[in-house]
Amino acid sequence: MNRTLLAALLAGATFATTAIAQTAPMPPEPTGVETRDQAMARADARFDRLDINHDGKLTPAELAAMRRMAPPPADGAAPAPSGRPDRGDRMFARLDTNGDGVVDRAEFRAQAARRFDRVDANHDGVIDAAERQAVRDAMGDRMGQRHGRRGTPADGGAMPPPPPPAPAPAPDTGQ
Repeated sequence: MNRTLLAALLAGATFATTAIAQTAPMPPEPTGVETRDQAMARADARFDRLDINHDGKLTPAELAAMRRMAPPPADGAAPAPSGRPDRGDRMFARLDTNGDGVVDRAEFRAQAARRFDRVDANHDGVIDAAERQAVRDAMGDRMGQRHGRRGTPADGGAMPPPPPPAPAPAPDTGQ
């Protein structure tokens, strides 16, 4: 029994290692100008990397496996919990536009195209450094608002002060 279990575990680990080793490397993150064709090529390479069993479909299990294998932050700290245990499920549901339980390449590319169009503010088919920085700035403002950091939001208005602390409970006198 123990030998069978050990053999099954080793076979599974070998298969997973082989599948990971055969995935295509991701193209480098763009630093200057990126065209729509380049963005779609990056989306295709990412899809190929995520599609562990190479069946042309992404399942929730494949995406979860890739999230678990993500490298730790550069400073070595553990990633902060999102506080939302179903975050991956919501992300998958957004990608699975036809609701069939898998994400095919067309759905994945459509999401990449929507993301490209959101960043390409002047709609010239090219994302330049200024457009990329504008997205980073807007994201930083949104993240600051979500996590209670005070500062100037994207619309230039002042952020409201944080709420007062909750009153302390009355001490239990035991009577």
